[in-house]
Amino acid sequence: MKKIILRSLLVLFVIEGLWLAWWVFGRSPETQVRAAQEKLVKAVEERDWKALEKLLSPAYTDAFGHNRDSAIADGRKYLSTFFTLTLKTDQTKIEAVKGQGIVSMMIRLEGNGVGYSQAILGHVNQMTEPWVFHWNNPGRWPWEWQVNMIHNDQLRSAASYGTP
Repeated sequence: MKKIILRSLLVLFVIEGLWLAWWVFGRSPETQVRAAQEKLVKAVEERDWKALEKLLSPAYTDAFGHNRDSAIADGRKYLSTFFTLTLKTDQTKIEAVKGQGIVSMMIRLEGNGVGYSQAILGHVNQMTEPWVFHWNNPGRWPWEWQVNMIHNDQLRSAASYGTP
């Protein structure tokens, strides 16, 4: 009886180990990027700045001249006015190969807040073009994906706002 129990446990450990190995190394780049994108959306909704810092590449840049630190600082500034914030995503398209991926998705914001939170909701929700996220994986682990750039063709550049 002990041998049967030990063999059964051994089989379970082997199966679990194989599943874990597949989850770590066998998922497609598209599946990995989709998981990273979901983490990014959740981190923004929760305003989890430490998670966002890990998800944004040290080389992050955008049309507003942000680097990773300034993007997070502006995120803190503008999203802190929300009591609740939900990103509704739609029409998601993912293209990924080993180490690189692009996610295109429509984003609508829902939430409550003070200050300019309603202006932010209105501005984002009037956009008809998708947001595009450029991902890369600088390491070998499937959880190391980072965003290099985020853009939306309807956003004006920093120069058109008259900022330095």
